Amino acid sequence: MTPNLSLKPSLRRLVPHHGRQRRGNIILMSAWVIMLAFAFAAFTIDIGYISVCKAQLQAAVDAATLAGAMELDSNASQADIATAVKDAVEEIAGLNPVATWPGLLLDRDADIELGRREWDAANGTYTFRFGPDATPYNIVRVTGRYGFVSTSDGSGSADRRIPVFFSPAIGQDKVSMNVSSVATFQPRDVMLVQDYSGSMNDDTEFKSVGSLGLQSVTDAITQMWHALDDPTYGDLPFEPQYLTVEIPSTGTGYPALNLTYRGTAADVTSTLALSKVKLDFDGGGSQEFTGLTDTVGTFTGTGGNSGRRIDQVRIWSGKASDKKVPFDDAAIAQWLNLNNVGYPYPSGSWLNLINYVNTSSYVNQAGFRYQYSTMCLINYWNEQKAEYTQTPVLWKCPTQPLEAAKNAADVMIDYIQEVSADDRVGLSIYTHPNSAGAILESGLTSDLDSVKSLYRHRQASHYDAMTNIGAGMKIAREELESNARPEAFRMVVLMTDGVANRPGGYADWYALNQASLCQAADIRVMTVSLGLSADTSLMQQIADITGGKHFNVPGGGTIAEYEAQLKDVFREIAADRPLRLLPAVNGN
Repeated sequence: MTPNLSLKPSLRRLVPHHGRQRRGNIILMSAWVIMLAFAFAAFTIDIGYISVCKAQLQAAVDAATLAGAMELDSNASQADIATAVKDAVEEIAGLNPVATWPGLLLDRDADIELGRREWDAANGTYTFRFGPDATPYNIVRVTGRYGFVSTSDGSGSADRRIPVFFSPAIGQDKVSMNVSSVATFQPRDVMLVQDYSGSMNDDTEFKSVGSLGLQSVTDAITQMWHALDDPTYGDLPFEPQYLTVEIPSTGTGYPALNLTYRGTAADVTSTLALSKVKLDFDGGGSQEFTGLTDTVGTFTGTGGNSGRRIDQVRIWSGKASDKKVPFDDAAIAQWLNLNNVGYPYPSGSWLNLINYVNTSSYVNQAGFRYQYSTMCLINYWNEQKAEYTQTPVLWKCPTQPLEAAKNAADVMIDYIQEVSADDRVGLSIYTHPNSAGAILESGLTSDLDSVKSLYRHRQASHYDAMTNIGAGMKIAREELESNARPEAFRMVVLMTDGVANRPGGYADWYALNQASLCQAADIRVMTVSLGLSADTSLMQQIADITGGKHFNVPGGGTIAEYEAQLKDVFREIAADRPLRLLPAVNGN
């Protein structure tokens, strides 16, 4: 039987059409994906290129801004400085390629601005001003542009937009942008750590005659005398000289006598012939000289009495028999008319002075033993009574090397003031008998004249004669850690002319430990060693630990020579001002 094919569905009709449609959709979707991938790639390439161009622009602007800031100088004509700054900015900008151009083009008037940044202590922030009235200038702001930039020759403007690769397909063939940089000399917070130990007046004492010469020392003491307004005390002469006593005649047959006392010898002159002279010595004992016929003579101990100090001279001449002329300390004070003059300062006495002149090895080294004088008095003050509580006027005296150090600090302070550097300065002095071993004379301040006044009114051994370098550093570090401005460059300027001897037994370790703490606190220590006795090794180590610099002023020459060297050091420290880029700021 033949099947009825008309009752069976067509196999062709049973085959669905979805397979061919899916293949078509995939082709369309693949095309869109490819287009999107190309678009994304184009976008990525353009974005990357734009980022590179922006980085180039920022680098060029940063370099140009720093170059301009280097020309800032508050002491020069600010109009001239503005020209110099803009010239420097344009020069460096032109050397830095950006995008497709060999150098950055700037609008000299619009893109380069000078201004002033000032610390507002009340609010703890900086204020910014730009424009010709914001003088003296201490900041430079430069804006670099990808856009239409006016040409320096005034010929028009140049199109410095960034050409892109694929964005033209979406109607964007060039891109504009701008970046800015602000640069200034970084303000510094500086702590001066000054050595006011006893050795800071050594170069103007008799003890330095061997190294500096007698004339240099006596000239320096003469300057001190003038600084004190040339004081006189009784009949004490200024220049060292032997005491001469004149005794008038008491009548006919009685001689007039003249005696010059030289400690271990006495020159005797009489108006009548001498018959006998007897010397009484300090500590007991005497010696007679008889059979004399002359009116003059020099008498000194001989034999076992050789070199002994004479305490009294007894004279027989004419009718005068056993005329006693005493030369003990009390009598010398009376011969010099000092009994009628009060000793001027809290510590010391006229008798102590006389004993000092008679016994000091340094006075003897200078050749002035038994030569009583104001010059010896000033040396006595500086050697034995130098603390402020003992002789409170010595800060007025140009003692060395302290005066050289003060003058050098003046150079630094004056420089900071002249350039309007926005630096602050504080002062730490060592050594002090308090538990800290040093004292904060001044916290960080913009009132630099007050700091200058403080170190000017301090003297060698002002508080204590010892040398505690570590304590001075500790006081300075703590002040910087507590009160330095956030953006300030923190620096310690440490000076000494000697060797650390406090705290006893570990003075060097203490100073080096403080250097490590300074390094951890990002405080740079600049060290200055002054004179032949300074511990240059310790000062070099302190500088190295903190990334600072050591300056050595070795001395050995004249006071004027090493003062000049020290001034050069402080001038270099003052001028070492780091440049810094600031975050972009707004200002009028």
